[in-house]
Amino acid sequence: MDEAAYFAQQERKSERKIAWEYGRLMRLARLRPERPLDVLDAGCGAGPGLRFFAAHGHRVTGLDRSFVALQRASRWASAARFVQADLQAGLPFAAESFDLVVLGDVIEHIPDGMSLLRECYRVLRPGGCLLLSTVNRWDVRRFFQGERWSGRADPTHVHLYSPWELRRVLLGAGFHKVRLRAGAKPLLWLPLRWPLGIPWPPLLGNGLIAAASRTRG
Repeated sequence: MDEAAYFAQQERKSERKIAWEYGRLMRLARLRPERPLDVLDAGCGAGPGLRFFAAHGHRVTGLDRSFVALQRASRWASAARFVQADLQAGLPFAAESFDLVVLGDVIEHIPDGMSLLRECYRVLRPGGCLLLSTVNRWDVRRFFQGERWSGRADPTHVHLYSPWELRRVLLGAGFHKVRLRAGAKPLLWLPLRWPLGIPWPPLLGNGLIAAASRTRG
């Protein structure tokens, strides 16, 4: 993979698109923080999430295994703390270090997503929140787009999730108040729901977003 080209795509995201994308995640989690939060962007890439949270006054830490990614992210969020590490080896932070953890288009690259989610739970403070986006395995376009479908186009995708499975692994990792939406990339989502609370229709939209909380006690 040409890392420079890959992360340049993230750098080209406009401030408006970044605000829309991460603003939707915050609204899904019903977060309206009244104080600066300690935010971990795990798998931060070139730093679009860091740009958003730093601009809103939060204390941000960006983690990525790619030195190229961290170099590029530092241009956009100079006040952030940066850590180079492999998510598959766990999160190199003490328990209860963060108020918010972000996994933006990351979990589909990890063979053992449950272990990563448990690590996110561990480093969150009681009452903290996880925000997550990933590819929707149930996207109906996978049947007619072939190798052009977003889930297959990236050879580093190793595990794609359906809405059902994503909810299951989040609950299995210890999270509660799990909220899910299916939509497009996932900037847009459909408001209709099935009676069980699963986004409807989950076959429409190549993206999933989720918010989940760590218990307070």
